[in-house]
This record gives sequence, C-alpha cells and structure tokens, in this order.
Amino acid sequence: MSGNIASQFKKFEVEYERLLKCFSEFEKIKGKLSSAERTVLQNDNQASPPLSIHHMNLIEENAKRDLKALSISLKKIEAHIKHSVNK
Repeated sequence: MSGNIASQFKKFEVEYERLLKCFSEFEKIKGKLSSAERTVLQNDNQASPPLSIHHMNLIEENAKRDLKALSISLKKIEAHIKHSVNK
C-alpha cells in the first residue's frame, strides 16, 4: 500500500512541477502582451486597452489559487505518507 501512496505522491509532484512551468510560461507571455500593449498605446493615442489583459489577470489569479490548492494537497499527501511510513 505504501508503494501506491509513494507512486501517487510522485505523480502529484510531477503535475505540480508541470503546473509551475505552465504558470512561468504564462507570466512570460503576459509580460510580452503588456509590453506590446504599451507600444501600441504609445504609437496610437486612440487605441483602447484590450480586454484580454483583464482576462489574463483573472487567469493569473485562478492559476495562483490552483497552485496554492495543489501545494496544500501535496503537503497533506506528504504528511500522510510520512505518517504511514512511520507506523
């Protein structure tokens, strides 16, 4: 049984790392979009800010919340594994 728990924990760790990488890539893309928006606004006084930046902020907030929840779940699983191993 403990082998199954360790296997599940490893899967969670891999998924957590994948999500961190995705979030990092998202941050890079968001930065590039913000930079592009500033360039457009500087070159075109009549340009209105795109709605996508607002949506990107919402996605970022959701991603942060999901990563926090995943981190908490990983800590609970780790504690459960440690408790199971120490029995």
